[in-house]
Amino acid sequence: MSGLQGRLGGFTAGLDLNGEWDGQHLRGRIGTFTDGQNIVVGLGQGALEGRVGSFTEGFDLRAEVAGGQLRLHLGGYTDGLDVVLTFMPDGATGRYGGFTEGVDIVLNRDEDGVRGRFGSFTQGVDIRLDLGDVPLPLAAILAVSAYRVWVAREHAASARR
Repeated sequence: MSGLQGRLGGFTAGLDLNGEWDGQHLRGRIGTFTDGQNIVVGLGQGALEGRVGSFTEGFDLRAEVAGGQLRLHLGGYTDGLDVVLTFMPDGATGRYGGFTEGVDIVLNRDEDGVRGRFGSFTQGVDIRLDLGDVPLPLAAILAVSAYRVWVAREHAASARR
């Protein structure tokens, strides 16, 4: 089994990321033990398929890796969003969401793992992942899923204000 760990966001307002890859399934947690969401992704029919969160408070995901790209769909048919990441030897770049309401994704790979950002320099969220032996596309699935959880929490917090 190979493990990865990291953090999305800052020290006080971020989400812990942990995952294990056994060659068939990615299992992990986004957030803390008491305030987090599980992620379970397995090899399906030509794709990785799984779920983040519970049955009532979560979302499905489907990912395909082909031709140097990760195509990821988070959510359902009507309320989902697509992410496309293009991989290079030193990381990946892509977009979360659409042209006008989405954010850019930059993931840079180095000897310590992956460092990157969702969004702009002034209004973005940092990501740090120590990969272990986990392939970069699987780490990207965990990172993008965590960002979706982050966005949902931010929207819920702003609605309470």
